Amino acid sequence: MNASAHRFRGRDFVPTISHRLLLEKLDRGYAKLAKVDQRLLPLSHESVPEPTVYFDGKPASVLSISSEFKLGEDAQSEKFSVVQWMTEFVSGLYGPFRMSKLITDEGGLKYFASDVRTILRKVGLAHPIAQLMAGAGLTMSKTVGDGAVYTIILGGKILERCRELMLKGLSVSTILDGLLDALNQSLCMLERMSIDVSSQREKMLMLIMNTSVMNRLPEHVRHKFANILNKVVEIVGIDELASVDVDKVVDIKAVESGSLDDSIVLDGVAVFKEMAHPDMPKRIEAVKVAVLKDELRVHEKIGRQLNYSLELGDGELKKLLDSKNAYVSSLVKKIKDLNVGFVVVEKGVTPIAIEQLARAGIAAIYGLPHPEVELIVRAVNALPTKTTLLEDSDLGWAGIVEEVDFNGKKAVLIHKCRKPKSVTVLLRGVTNLLQSDVERSLKHSLPIFSLVRECCKVVYGGGAFEIELSLHLKEYAENIPDKRQLVVKAVADAFEDVVSVLSTNLGQDSVEVLSKLRSEHKSGKADACVSSEGGVASAKDLGLYELSAVKQQAIKTAFELAYTILRIDGIITGRKLSESEYYYVKRIKGTSPERLRELKKEYGLETLE
Repeated sequence: MNASAHRFRGRDFVPTISHRLLLEKLDRGYAKLAKVDQRLLPLSHESVPEPTVYFDGKPASVLSISSEFKLGEDAQSEKFSVVQWMTEFVSGLYGPFRMSKLITDEGGLKYFASDVRTILRKVGLAHPIAQLMAGAGLTMSKTVGDGAVYTIILGGKILERCRELMLKGLSVSTILDGLLDALNQSLCMLERMSIDVSSQREKMLMLIMNTSVMNRLPEHVRHKFANILNKVVEIVGIDELASVDVDKVVDIKAVESGSLDDSIVLDGVAVFKEMAHPDMPKRIEAVKVAVLKDELRVHEKIGRQLNYSLELGDGELKKLLDSKNAYVSSLVKKIKDLNVGFVVVEKGVTPIAIEQLARAGIAAIYGLPHPEVELIVRAVNALPTKTTLLEDSDLGWAGIVEEVDFNGKKAVLIHKCRKPKSVTVLLRGVTNLLQSDVERSLKHSLPIFSLVRECCKVVYGGGAFEIELSLHLKEYAENIPDKRQLVVKAVADAFEDVVSVLSTNLGQDSVEVLSKLRSEHKSGKADACVSSEGGVASAKDLGLYELSAVKQQAIKTAFELAYTILRIDGIITGRKLSESEYYYVKRIKGTSPERLRELKKEYGLETLE
């Protein structure tokens, strides 16, 4: 019974007729619930959420009580205020001198982040418009690995320009039509401005990585990590990087020792394990590697739900154990006969096998996650198989296998491999927050490798593309005979606003820079861009290029974001459940018949019904 009923039944309470009717209604309702399902009755610390109120079958309130509903100018004002806040929030993350943010989440964990993907996930945005804009940026980061900040800024600037048109009396339907027209022209112009660089993919890849990835890293280590990425491409090759999931090719691991300048690339794999036995060799050179995907022991489980018993007479237990040890010894002998020097076992190993391997001078590690086993297989070019089926053709090769100690943290390095198909970037550093930020930035950038294979076309970076596109849109708008002309011009101004943000972040006068850029582009210099050293320079001379595929996806996503937000004419905020109501809803969902059926199926208990 809820709190109001308890309050009505106080010791000195004399109920009136209306109170008595309420008590009878509550009693009838709870009695009906008790007959149907005792589970639906609220516990002492719970209360049933307040429903929409009905009288004679007609709703007295369309929305739940205490919900907030905004329409008209109130909704528009709130919507565009959130858009402006989000645009300003991420603006500092755009350009080569991007700033970082220190975030403390609800659990008290601290994050030092300069990549927008981490910031948007950890900052805890509450407003639905902000979540919509963050979702657009996160989608860009996950799918193409770049362009998240650009998408949010461009979408925000387009919306700000459209807001100005709305205040002048332009209808939303006209603005939406104009946006579609501007989008089509932007994509056509992008196709015309794209440069095919298929003949020099590796060179262009490094220039693109320097433009998009290096800007995310601290300035003092950019040169170091540029060399690291160069070495990754040199070891594995651009075709391998672009042909499969990049996570299967490039592994990034962090170690708290040394500094970021001490980070290295291993032409192989690093595993945070130590050798299975203290007497095993700590360093082996020119070694054959066996990768076993089963256990190096006798299987002791026969199914999850099968019960069995075994009765043994005198002396039979010893025979059973001897036969078990003999079987394990035969497996170890097979490994020794193939001259294997290092064994990787995905699952478990019996202590007897470990001791025999150690006596034979064979190093081994076991109990690895499947993704790490896959990385080792690709690095040493081995074929994972069962021990009983192991042959010489299944073995891989590594130049060096060694156990190292990073300030008390043991690791086994498998490197100097022949034509490895996977590499490991070993990040080092003493500042965990900075190290984690660099690790996330590199991991989130890896999808760019795959895009090079799909579309090896680029456009000039540094704002050159945006200014050229802006001039084209303004020229195109002059030929539109209706109000859509104003919308296309507004979109052109929005592209210039993006360049203005870039120049401001570089510490330059945005008005002066934009004036110079317009002048240069009108004179035919399509590669004129914002220089990080001040003023205007040639993007071609600076090597500033961006992938056309990334730019195309960013423009599409930004326009879709603007189109979606413009179509919102009302904001409804539902009432947040109280603590007691929250506990009631959580318990009812967790104990529902559907959830119980799922649990029984998950644990194999359907037959007990």
